[in-house]
Amino acid sequence: MTVTPLSVDESISLDWQELLARLATFATADLTREKIRGLRALSSPQEARQSMREIESWSRLLAAGMRPQMTSLDLFTQWHQRLARNAVLRTIELKDVRHFCQEVVTLREVIEEMAISSLRDVHEKLMRADEPLAAIDQILTPAGDIRTDASERLYQLNAEKTQLARQVQLILDRLVKSFQIEHLVQDRYVTTREGRWVLPIKSGMQHGFEGIIHDSSQTKQTVFMEPQETIPINNRLREIEIAFEEEIERLLTELSKYLATLRFQFEDSKQIMLNADARLAQAKIAELMQATTCEFTNANPEELSDSNASIAGLYLRDLRHPLLVINGVPVVANTVELAPERRILLLSGPNAGGKTVLLKAVGLAAQMARAGLFICASDGSRLPFFSTMVVALGDSQSVDANLSTFAAHLRALERAANVQGEDTLVLIDEICGSTDPEEGAALARSFIDRYKDNASFGVITSHLGALKHGWPDGVINGSLEFNQKRGPTYRFIMGVPGPSLALQTAERIGVDRTIVDRAKHYLSPEARQYQNALSEIEQMKKDLLNLNDDVRARQMEAEKSRSELELAREKFEKEKDEMLQKELKKAEARIESLIQETKAQEIFSRHERLSQIKQELPTIIKAGETAPSGNRIKKTASGAFASADDFSRQCPPGTGVYIKSLDRNGIVQGRPNSKGDVPVLSSSMRLMISWRDLKPSVDSGTISKWLGKTSGFVSKSAETDRVVDLRGLTVEEAISTLEIQLDAAALGNVDRVKIIHGHGAADMLKRGVRTYLSRSVYVKKWQAGTKETGGDGVTWIELK
Repeated sequence: MTVTPLSVDESISLDWQELLARLATFATADLTREKIRGLRALSSPQEARQSMREIESWSRLLAAGMRPQMTSLDLFTQWHQRLARNAVLRTIELKDVRHFCQEVVTLREVIEEMAISSLRDVHEKLMRADEPLAAIDQILTPAGDIRTDASERLYQLNAEKTQLARQVQLILDRLVKSFQIEHLVQDRYVTTREGRWVLPIKSGMQHGFEGIIHDSSQTKQTVFMEPQETIPINNRLREIEIAFEEEIERLLTELSKYLATLRFQFEDSKQIMLNADARLAQAKIAELMQATTCEFTNANPEELSDSNASIAGLYLRDLRHPLLVINGVPVVANTVELAPERRILLLSGPNAGGKTVLLKAVGLAAQMARAGLFICASDGSRLPFFSTMVVALGDSQSVDANLSTFAAHLRALERAANVQGEDTLVLIDEICGSTDPEEGAALARSFIDRYKDNASFGVITSHLGALKHGWPDGVINGSLEFNQKRGPTYRFIMGVPGPSLALQTAERIGVDRTIVDRAKHYLSPEARQYQNALSEIEQMKKDLLNLNDDVRARQMEAEKSRSELELAREKFEKEKDEMLQKELKKAEARIESLIQETKAQEIFSRHERLSQIKQELPTIIKAGETAPSGNRIKKTASGAFASADDFSRQCPPGTGVYIKSLDRNGIVQGRPNSKGDVPVLSSSMRLMISWRDLKPSVDSGTISKWLGKTSGFVSKSAETDRVVDLRGLTVEEAISTLEIQLDAAALGNVDRVKIIHGHGAADMLKRGVRTYLSRSVYVKKWQAGTKETGGDGVTWIELK
C-alpha cells in the first residue's frame, strides 16, 4: 500500500499542523518535539495499530501518576559525537552523560515497577546504566566538580595541598601582624597572584622586604610580594597543582575510554527514550481528549475484532474536534456513519452552523488514525485506513500561478477526481460555491458523481439548493440542527438536508426588516414555496431529534443499569476473594504450626539418635576450649566509626554489627563500596547498609576476634578446633554431612568449627555451604579463612 501524505496547505487547512504543535508541548525534550511536529501517516494499517498498542501501554504509566523525563536527549548528540571520536570528555559533558544515565535508570525502574508485559521488550533493550553512572559518580560530585577522593593519589595531593596552604597562611598572618614590617605593609591582608600567596607592600619600600615581586596595583602604589620564607612552600604548592591537573586528566581519560566502549548502547537507549517520550506525549494528549483506539475495516481479518470482522465503511461514534476538546470548549459529540452503499456525505445548513467543524473532525480522525494516534471518538469506532486524502478547504488562490479562488478550487476538485478506491477520502468545503449557482450546482453534481463512481469516501459541504435532493444510491444528505430562536445547536442529523437560512439568519442578527421583506419579494415562486415549507421541515427535524433524545436517554439508562450490575459483580468477586484469602491464611497458619511441631519432633529424635552414635562418629580433631571471655573485646551500642576506612579497619568481613535502622544484628560480608554501602547478612537476608547506620555488636564478639590479630582476637591453634572436611562431596552431600556434624557439635558444647570445603566446581560447594550456614539455627557467626587461618577454601563458624 502506497500512502500519500498531506500537503503543507492541506495540513494547515485541516488543522493538522496545529494539532501536532499542541501534541509536541507534552514531550519533555526538544528533540522529541521536533520528531512529533514531523509526524506523518504510516505505511500500513498494521503499523498504525501497533502504534496505538504502544500508546496504550505507555498510557498505563500516566494512569499510575508516573511520567519519566527525557530532557537529557537534547544534549546527547554533543557528548556522544565526542565519544565516537575518542575525545576526552570534560566535566560539564560528563554531567550530561550522568544526566542521561540517571534518566535511563529511572525509566527502567518505572517499567519494572509497573510490570507491564508489553513494555518488557523496552526494559530489556535499555542499557544497564548503573555501572557507567557509578563510574562517573566516583569522579564527579553532584555539582559536577572533581572529587578530591576520586583516586588515592588525588586524595594525597589534596591533603598535602591543604596542609601546605595552612602553613603559608600562618606564616603570612604572622608577618602581617609583625611590628617589624608594619611600616612596609600597605594593608593587613594576604592575597594571591599567579597562584602564589603574596603580601601588599608599599611601592618604594620593596627593597626593605625580602621576597619576589609578582604584580603591582593599577595605581602603582602597591606591589605584591611573595615572602622569601614562603617561596619553597609556594613552589611545592605549584608542583602539587600541576600533579593534581595531571591526575585529573588521567582519570578523565580513563573514564572517557570506558564510556566510549558503551557508545552503541548509548545510541540504542537514546532511540528507545526518544520513542518513549513521543509515546508518553501521545498518551497524555489522548487522555486529555478522552480519545480511544479504532479499527481499520480494510486491515487483515485477524486485525479486526469478531464484532467488526464483516463490517465495512466508516463509523465514528461520538466524534469531536480534538482542538476544541483540548482548549476546553464545550463540544457537541456527533456520530457519523458511511457505508459502501452511501459513501458520500453531503452536508448542508446555515452559515456558522458547524458544517466545516464536523468536516474537519472527520478529516482529523482519519489522519490521526493513519498516523497511529488515538482518535477523538468513543469506543467502537472504525474506518478504512486511507492511503490518500484530498482536502479542499479555505481559499487556495495563487497570484503567482495566475489562479483565482474558483480556479484553485477546481484544481483541488480535479485532483480528488483522479483518486479512487475505498482507501481514499475526499474532504471538500463549499463545493463550487464561488461561482454562478446554477452552473456551480451542475459542475458540483458532476464532480460528486465521479467521486461516487470512484468508490471514494467523502464529506462535502454546500449551500447550493440544487444539490440537496435528487440523489440516487451512493450519496446521503446530512445537516446540523439550527434552532430558530437559539441559533445553531451543532447536532448532526443524518439523512435530512439543511436549509441555508440566509433570510432567517439576517432576521436573527438584526438586519433591517424592510431589507429582509424586500429580499423575500425578489425570490422566485419556487423559492417562496420552499421558504413556506421550511416550517414543516423544521417540525420533522424536531420530531426526529426528540426521538433521538429519547433513544439516547434509554441507552444511558441501560448503560447505568449495566454499570450497577457490573459494580455488584465486582463487589461480589472482591468479597469472595477476601473470604478465600482469610480461609487460606487460616489453613496456612495451621499447616505451618504442624510443620513446626514436626520439625521439633524430628530434632528431638535426631538428638536422641546422635547421643547414641556420638561415640562412633569419627573425630578428626577433638573439640577444644572456647576463647576466654577475657580476650573478647566488648563494644557498646553507642560506638561509632569516624569514616568508611575506620569501619573497614574495625569491622572486617565476618564481624558482627548492630543495624540501627532495623534494630537487629548482622554480619559484615564485605568492605564499603564507593557509595559507602556495606553488604550485611541479617536474618538470612543480604542487605546493603551505609556504614554510618552500623555500630559494633553489643552482645558478642566476632569470629574475626579469634582469627585475626588486627581485629583484636587471640589466635588459637587449629588443633584444638573441630574440623569438618567436605572436599570431594556434592553440595547436597556436603549439607547433609555438615548438618550431622553441627548437631554433634551442639551436643558436645563446641564453640567453634573449622569447615574445609575448598573451592569446588566454580565455587559451587563454597557458596552452598556458606548459604546454609547463614540460615542455620546453630550458627552464630561465620567468616572466611584468612591467609593465616587456611585461606578462602576454609570457613570458620562460631556456634550459639
